[in-house]
Amino acid sequence: MTIASLEQSLPEGDRLLLDTTTLAAYLDATEPTHDLARHVIDALVGTGRNPAVVSMITVMEILVRPLRATPAGHHTVLAFIRGQPNLTAVPVDLPVAQEAASLRAARRFSPPDALIVGTGLAAQVAHLVTNDREWARKLGGMESRIRVCTLSSHSAADATTAGRP
Repeated sequence: MTIASLEQSLPEGDRLLLDTTTLAAYLDATEPTHDLARHVIDALVGTGRNPAVVSMITVMEILVRPLRATPAGHHTVLAFIRGQPNLTAVPVDLPVAQEAASLRAARRFSPPDALIVGTGLAAQVAHLVTNDREWARKLGGMESRIRVCTLSSHSAADATTAGRP
């Protein structure tokens, strides 16, 4: 399981929703899935193979760590988001709010999780790209609307430890 399996799970032309864990892995070279996140954002999204969206909730969450580090630390993250040619930060609007409310009513999602996924549903993405294995459980049964691609499932390190307790 590698970049090839990752690309196979994200067919060309499919729109992606990137969550906070994916952006965090991209921005932090010490993250185990950094290279996979970098491939998704640089090679798939950056080239236009897979256009992507992020929720404003994700933007807010990804700004916290740099703001805690230095008052001006967030400028690098904002420049990164603004500089991605095929990545759109989607504001919370009425369609996003409606999707989020439906998720909260049916699945009891937290408001941030509902808004993140609601953003993707309103933007008609095909896949949520994440490092959070819980998303597959939370979104179970919704595969006709959004599929979960967990980066660590495509990691060589994860493949070598698969099946171990």
